[in-house]
Amino acid sequence: MIWRLYLSSRRWCAAATSILLAVDGVLMMVRVVLVVGSILLVLLLVRPQQTHKPCVERRIALGTLVEIKLYVDPERANLLMDSAYGQITYIDSLMSHYTTTSELYRINAAAGTDRAVACSAEMTQVLGRSVYLGQMADGAFDITLGALTRLWNFPEATQVPAAAAISAALGEQRGVMLEWHAGRSYVRLAMDARLDLGAAAKGFAVDQAATQLRQAGVVCGMIEAGGDIYFWGSKPDGEPWRFGIQHPRQPQQIIQVDDMGLAALATSGDYEQFFTYDGERFHHLLDPRTGYPGRKAISATVWATTAMDADILATAVFVLGPEAGLKLIETLPQTEALVFFDRDGTVQHQVSSGAVGYVHFNAVQ
Repeated sequence: MIWRLYLSSRRWCAAATSILLAVDGVLMMVRVVLVVGSILLVLLLVRPQQTHKPCVERRIALGTLVEIKLYVDPERANLLMDSAYGQITYIDSLMSHYTTTSELYRINAAAGTDRAVACSAEMTQVLGRSVYLGQMADGAFDITLGALTRLWNFPEATQVPAAAAISAALGEQRGVMLEWHAGRSYVRLAMDARLDLGAAAKGFAVDQAATQLRQAGVVCGMIEAGGDIYFWGSKPDGEPWRFGIQHPRQPQQIIQVDDMGLAALATSGDYEQFFTYDGERFHHLLDPRTGYPGRKAISATVWATTAMDADILATAVFVLGPEAGLKLIETLPQTEALVFFDRDGTVQHQVSSGAVGYVHFNAVQ
């Protein structure tokens, strides 16, 4: 259309020349026609491109709502979404404790039998990283607390288990041993130990889906699964990535957080799954050292390079509380945190040193 308009403008120029030679009084009208034609041509040439909006899809997976947002050609979106959700479903099939066909179930079933169970590469990664970060957190994160989580039975819990039962469940927390034979990894659990990967598998699934999408050529996108987020790339419209963190006691208030250059974040809070018993709040974030819900924090948000690390460390920092939790964060590279806690009935917060300037509390609405 631009080319046709250009040719038309040239015809108008020729016509205007003839008219000038014949009728002097028509000069002004010809000039007006030329100006209008030029304006239309310029407007067509500088017409702004439409903003590339993301393709968004939400599905139920990992026991929560998962949202994937991709900045891609819409014609590719369906295939990419199916691929990403397929990867998430695959990880869930390995690490779910709700199904008897999962790899996690087989490992738990072999506890105490002195039989080592062969592990997939994915299970090996999750177990290895969970054990390492649990040791770094001085036991505030422990994937062998499965007997304890089963006893409390969140999210269906309505009352506090008997102290004797909690003590017995704590006694069942034993070590998990990873072994390697002939290039394959195996896991061996002590008697009565039971793995619970709820604070690691979700983040790992998000990481795996993001990796698959990036390998497929997706240069910008975001995956969120129940508060675990992984994002990458630069938005086509040039807008920076910004996120909002919910205030743990005033849900309508959101704290704005700028992009720290860390690809993942996760939040653990006592408001996610809880019940009230005798006027006291009991939530699902259990301290592996006491057997009871952690009391030193209200919520903890962690930024890291992977969603699995952010997921694990958000739980660990929550249990440790602001002082010990932030001390742990300061020892880990490329990791930051924000912790909300209660002091004498007042909600307060602290951030790690690298998060200063990125978390805007004056942006709370």
